[in-house]
Amino acid sequence: MRRKDIESKTRRIFKLLKILFSGEIVKTSEFASNEGISIRTVQRYIEQLRESGVPIISIRGNVKLSQTMIKDIDYTLNLSSRHKKILLLILKLARSYLGNLYMDDIREIEDKIDRSLRADPFYYHYAERTYYYVIMPPKRELINMKVVEALERSIVNALRIRITYAHPQRKTKEYLVEPYMIVYSDDHWYLFCKEVERNFRTFLRISRIIHVELTKESFSMPTFKEIDDMLQSVWGTHYSDREPIEIKIRFSKAVAQKIKETIRHPSQRLELQPDGSIICSLKVSGYREVISWVLSWGKDAELLEPSWIRERIAKEISSMYSKYQI
Repeated sequence: MRRKDIESKTRRIFKLLKILFSGEIVKTSEFASNEGISIRTVQRYIEQLRESGVPIISIRGNVKLSQTMIKDIDYTLNLSSRHKKILLLILKLARSYLGNLYMDDIREIEDKIDRSLRADPFYYHYAERTYYYVIMPPKRELINMKVVEALERSIVNALRIRITYAHPQRKTKEYLVEPYMIVYSDDHWYLFCKEVERNFRTFLRISRIIHVELTKESFSMPTFKEIDDMLQSVWGTHYSDREPIEIKIRFSKAVAQKIKETIRHPSQRLELQPDGSIICSLKVSGYREVISWVLSWGKDAELLEPSWIRERIAKEISSMYSKYQI
């Protein structure tokens, strides 16, 4: 572009900004006619200003500056542009993972935050980038919000509760439990609690809880650290109060890189072998989901220790083989 053209463009953009900052509405057709340029050129100027962070509103060829900017009102939360981008991504995550619990509330929060952030002159600079993030929705389940609210009350007040539970194998069953925490794991919401009758800590799927009755019996709630320590040893949603189990799994060279790419458990340790395979060591409180995980890798995974879990996997493979014999 020639210097003269650059100067003309700069002059027009400054003139456009001057009109906008005065609070007036610019008609793109009229501005184009006065400057001797096309409407499309004016539209390009407007898009360039938006990309630079100027909050311009366009309605049927009428262009104006956001009123919040004209009034110099700052609703932008005193965060950096990067932090605001992350905030918008957090809202996307909330929609995906909390949507089946609080979708209407999340939409209202999104609307309020979006309107606040639009007061930021750099809004379009970072907001556009969030369009290129896609969070695939997790599994959806039907959850009764009255159940969730009753669980919250019982946890806050450390009260035992009687739960009517739709068990997948044992039909409807009642439990007296001490509720500790609401946990999201493996695309489902669970109540981490202690079943009083068996003195046994477990996870109960919240979507299967039909009714919650608060009792007047209080209990001694473990500290947040104690609960966190319990959950740190869990693989999936199988918890056991017994000493954590040390498990060793060998993965073939073909999948070793995939194993190295992801930390699947806080206790995970990886040892690269001379043949290119990798041994993954874990220390977990439950083992059922570990068996399913090992089987999901087919011939590329072999559970080495402990021997009793290895025997269970062998029986499972034998049973599977008998079903697929031709």
